[in-house]
Amino acid sequence: MLIRPGQPSDVPSIAGVYVESWNSTYEGLVPDYFLKGMTPESALKIFTESFQTNTHLYDLYVAETPEGRIVGFADCGRERSHPESGVGELYGIYILKEFQRQGIGEKLFAAAKESLAAKDIRSMVVWVLEKSPYRKFYEKSQGVLQPGAKQLGQQGQQVQLVSYGWNGLKSS
Repeated sequence: MLIRPGQPSDVPSIAGVYVESWNSTYEGLVPDYFLKGMTPESALKIFTESFQTNTHLYDLYVAETPEGRIVGFADCGRERSHPESGVGELYGIYILKEFQRQGIGEKLFAAAKESLAAKDIRSMVVWVLEKSPYRKFYEKSQGVLQPGAKQLGQQGQQVQLVSYGWNGLKSS
């Protein structure tokens, strides 16, 4: 499996992984409107804009099979709610269900941490659905559960997010 920087030409594949991953992972864990709003068109817009505006030191890494199929990605940059803080944020890791539990997540996670460290960012957070089955991944990666939580969604149909943090990021 090749882990490489994503490129604007990868956006259609990245958008497909994003939508498929959300639907296979979060069905039953988030309100239906979250998943209904997760369309290929909306994902194309999100990632096209992410590559165009780089105010958050945005980077994206893809996992690509030897045949050239993108099966996962991770994106990162400055912490979105406080970009001036000097803290980095892992925005997410998304991997197609049939490629999960093969070590791809660890490789994407390492690429994101290395990217932030190379930009002289020494700490990182990730926001995760409180009910996510993948919280253990961040705990195994020495993420420390941070105090506080935030709500995402509309009144009456919200999900709770928790964050994990890492200090001492180093560039190799």
